[in-house]
Amino acid sequence: MKTPFSSKGCWFVIYFLCALSTQTFAEEQTDITSLPPADDAWLDIWHSKFSNSMHYTAQQLDEFFALDGSDNHKDARAEGRVRFGIEPRSRDLMATDFRFRIRVKLPALKNRVDLLLSDDDDYTRQDNIRAARDSVNHLQDSASLALRYQKSENSNLSHRIGAGRGDQLFARSRYEDEIALNEKLQLNYDGEIYYYTRDQFGAELGLNFTRMLADDKFVRMQNRYYFRDRSDDWLWRHEFQYLRPLTDQSALLYTFFIKGLTEPNYHVTEVYTSVRWRTNYRRSWLFFELEPFVIWLKEEHFSPSYGLALRFEFYYGTN
Repeated sequence: MKTPFSSKGCWFVIYFLCALSTQTFAEEQTDITSLPPADDAWLDIWHSKFSNSMHYTAQQLDEFFALDGSDNHKDARAEGRVRFGIEPRSRDLMATDFRFRIRVKLPALKNRVDLLLSDDDDYTRQDNIRAARDSVNHLQDSASLALRYQKSENSNLSHRIGAGRGDQLFARSRYEDEIALNEKLQLNYDGEIYYYTRDQFGAELGLNFTRMLADDKFVRMQNRYYFRDRSDDWLWRHEFQYLRPLTDQSALLYTFFIKGLTEPNYHVTEVYTSVRWRTNYRRSWLFFELEPFVIWLKEEHFSPSYGLALRFEFYYGTN
């Protein structure tokens, strides 16, 4: 039996929010006096209108929760990112990627509750190619809608309820923190438990070590473990990254990771390596990426697959 809210419902919500925002701001004029007199100033105008429309929609949502006579909803803001990419590789020349994430702060609820819309239900930031992302369930990439509660804005513990993974309701609790082991070495860790109406219980654990080097370089060792109650096994992943800045606007990120499963025995399912060039040329909110990569998949008998990812990504609602 399907749950009341499906992944199609998430897309309907997204469409509704965008339609509401577009209609409301269609007749408004944008103040361009502060924009640079460049030939591409239209880009700043478009970004300003997009951000303002998202803020307006956030205010309308917050007003729904506001008490009579309260005007706190005027401070409601939306922030997020949108990412488009093509990721052609041998044996999959038509691979593409689209990612989005929307976060709406609700002052009417004392900033303790956020509305989250995302392309999947994994809130750890994974920007690898789609074929290389961790997936504890084949429906994980379906749209997700959730309300997140925190006792305070700086609280390490948060809770979410929502819909995701295709026609499933879920509840999740997450704790995350960081420890400075010394001046150059830091440990970030997080733990998460959740329940889905069909996938049942699951848990995640992340342990990430970051060491700062000279000239703003750093190395990072990331370890992540997922327990799946439905299949009674663990998915594990170990990743090594090295970041080397090139300029104030660009950097190179070298990545190598290996991941696998514990059942029916401890085995590798994927190996991945890449070099990513990322830059925010001309705009602080707009990024471009170029990433040649090689991936070895168990389902492809570990034959190397060579590819080149091209992406652009923009942020809104944040400085």
